[in-house]
Amino acid sequence: MTGDTGGGEGDTVTERRDEWYERGEQNEVNEQDPRFDTPTSAPDRDGRGTLAEPGEPAGDGPGGPGAPGDRHRAWPVPRGPLAMGELVVFVDAKLRRRLQRLRPGRVFQAPAGGIVRHESVAGLPEGSSVTTSTGGRLWVLRPTLEEYVLAMPRRTQVIYPKDLGQIVVRSNLGPGGRVLEAGVGSGATTLALLRAVGPAGRVISYERRPEFARLARENVERFFGSLPPWWQVEIRDVYQGIDERDLDAVVLDVPEPFHCVDSAARALRPGGVLLCWLPTTNQVQELVTALRRHPAWDLIETVELLLRPWHVTAASVRPEHRMVAHTGFLVTARRVVPASPGEAARDAGAEREADVGEDEAVGEDATGDLQAERDGPCDPADGAAGEGVLPGGSPAD
Repeated sequence: MTGDTGGGEGDTVTERRDEWYERGEQNEVNEQDPRFDTPTSAPDRDGRGTLAEPGEPAGDGPGGPGAPGDRHRAWPVPRGPLAMGELVVFVDAKLRRRLQRLRPGRVFQAPAGGIVRHESVAGLPEGSSVTTSTGGRLWVLRPTLEEYVLAMPRRTQVIYPKDLGQIVVRSNLGPGGRVLEAGVGSGATTLALLRAVGPAGRVISYERRPEFARLARENVERFFGSLPPWWQVEIRDVYQGIDERDLDAVVLDVPEPFHCVDSAARALRPGGVLLCWLPTTNQVQELVTALRRHPAWDLIETVELLLRPWHVTAASVRPEHRMVAHTGFLVTARRVVPASPGEAARDAGAEREADVGEDEAVGEDATGDLQAERDGPCDPADGAAGEGVLPGGSPAD
């Protein structure tokens, strides 16, 4: 259904998918849309929506173990047939995605026209296809974290899925981990961290703006079905300090993380990871400089991730015309045991010498490349590059 045979249709599908990835489709998911119900809604046993207090488990849903009411205990993957009260994604032949929560009496309006009644979806196995009133076909699935992040309501720019995976891996987080994040925004990173550490772990989120914290709570509750009990949100400024101790990781999405270099070092256990997401090189340079000056940080690395999709058909295999390039930089550092004053001085001197040597090598390479460019191409028969050869290629007198 979603395949193409090359040519214009394939490019259209690719462009629509890339456009959705870069912007996120929000037509069906916004706070004013009555079809996307309040996050406190959870199904009861007979399928009718009931209101659960935030943070309370909602009990088993009609889909059995793994249905939304039991999702936080059946974490991480809900299973069983699609049930009333669950969030689903409809995907058409052009890969357009729309998220809706299944409700009795509601209908889904397909982008290409036609409707699908929610009653005809409830009870189907996940991944089933349904037919609209005009004969179109749609796939119906539970949304992946990627699909949800790109479509959920937002008031800030979210960290994209291509960076979220690396944030979890480079922070070395797994079940039972304890992590603090600051700069919650709309909750995209929060969702990734909550799934990574699981119910045995702990995620503490600092957000200084109440409206952002409120939206993040709503987005997290919509995705999990209830507020995960292993998540704690605090309205506070991370620049004023971090109270927690013995953390496994600190993840910062704030404009000036260099203010947190010292407090993060006190909050992390030895060997813990500090990870900062930053959009500009100026911020990266300022942070890395501060980290290098602090005795509790080492193994500092900066990376940038570029995501390039590929177009694959029976006729050709080639890169797509568009890609998701720069979104931000990931800076990581490990919390180490500070060296003695003498060792620290020797390490600082060696680091300065290494930086100077590296800069000199880069300068020599650049000078050599510039000279080679001025000399022009070299024929082995003419000896050294440019020697005895005029710019026009004729031998000099």
